[in-house]
Amino acid sequence: MYQQVDKELFPLRNPTPLTVPPVEQSEDKNIKKLIKERSLRGKNDGEYLVRYKNPVNEDEWLVQSEIPDSNKLLGRFRNEKRPQA
Repeated sequence: MYQQVDKELFPLRNPTPLTVPPVEQSEDKNIKKLIKERSLRGKNDGEYLVRYKNPVNEDEWLVQSEIPDSNKLLGRFRNEKRPQA
């Protein structure tokens, strides 16, 4: 765990500022697949964890109305969940 510099013990030590490289967010959010499904209390709509084709975009929870081409993706997701005979 990183500790802050104690100015009394080390008066000449100056902490170097941390610089975080910028993360490029792509406006192109093409959904690769649906990963999980969860239901929300008090709502009929569920949420789906979506994975994007672009690896820069992180997975996020979306309701069905926010997912473009949701019927095709939901059909594929439910077929993968179905037990194989």
